[in-house]
Amino acid sequence: MDLDTFLTTLYVLVDDWYTAKMTAQMVRKTGQRPQMSDSEVLTVALAGQWRVGVPWRSERGVVRYMQGHGRVWFPRMLQRSAFNERVRHLWAVFVRLQQALSEWLRQPTEIYEVVDCVPLPACSIAQTHTHDGHWLWWSTKGYGGTQGGWYWGEQAFASVLPCGAVTGWIIGSAHSDDRWFLQALISQRQGQLELAGPPSKQPDRPSTPPEHIGPQLAGGKAITPYYLADQGFNGWRWRTFWEVHYLCYVISAPATHERGAWSRASRRWIKSHCQIIETAFSILTHVFDLQHLQAHSRGGQYTRVSIAMAAYNFGIFLNRLCGRPDLSHATLIC
Repeated sequence: MDLDTFLTTLYVLVDDWYTAKMTAQMVRKTGQRPQMSDSEVLTVALAGQWRVGVPWRSERGVVRYMQGHGRVWFPRMLQRSAFNERVRHLWAVFVRLQQALSEWLRQPTEIYEVVDCVPLPACSIAQTHTHDGHWLWWSTKGYGGTQGGWYWGEQAFASVLPCGAVTGWIIGSAHSDDRWFLQALISQRQGQLELAGPPSKQPDRPSTPPEHIGPQLAGGKAITPYYLADQGFNGWRWRTFWEVHYLCYVISAPATHERGAWSRASRRWIKSHCQIIETAFSILTHVFDLQHLQAHSRGGQYTRVSIAMAAYNFGIFLNRLCGRPDLSHATLIC
């Protein structure tokens, strides 16, 4: 798909959805009519998430490109500061769009979701020692991710369908136990966020929830009571707690020392089914540059992640329109 076809298709799909679902909900201030329509701002922001097959390499770069070469598509392209302000104002619309796309992409045979966490580094460990502070001052030290190692920042928790579409996500502290994120997602989908868990097996060392977790809007709706997860989410106390309180069943390989430990074949089975979320995180990292948010505030962080998640789901939708494999985002634009 060439760039002209990509931008035209993206705009038509976004504008049709926005006109049908969001126009009546958007409250406008009195005054002069905006120079760019919301649909145009949404389109440029979504397109700007791509880092492969496009002539830009950053969100600042897509604004420069549209100002210099994209007037044929967006003749009233805004300056960078005005454009960024409009994008931040629309962050919740990106969340709604991502969730609408996941509903369009879901197949009737998809009866479970896969969950996991991915690091959102704010800066390197070395920078935390050489600078007085960082824009994201609430960041903490964490360990993990697909490549492993220590990092300074936060982590994003996501839930995806077997096809790879993101149904919900939240952000919280890097050092927090992964199970608190799943607890937040499940409880929020049941109607109210509740950061409560089962009694700790070590009362003198209780597991504490993240200091902050959000945004609640991005958690999405309950689609299925079944969640597949890696061993970071195991533990019979937590599994029982989720079943009793929320009627949700988290399928995760028990620890080898637990009663009822799984066979090697069963562990291979769940690992193969959980691979889809690792693939999703790889695409979000390498195609949409999720781990270099360059956010200077909590609002900026939410905005950047919400656009990346919506663009990722749109990539699956466009791949299906073109008869391509769902997760071939890297070669969609050429």
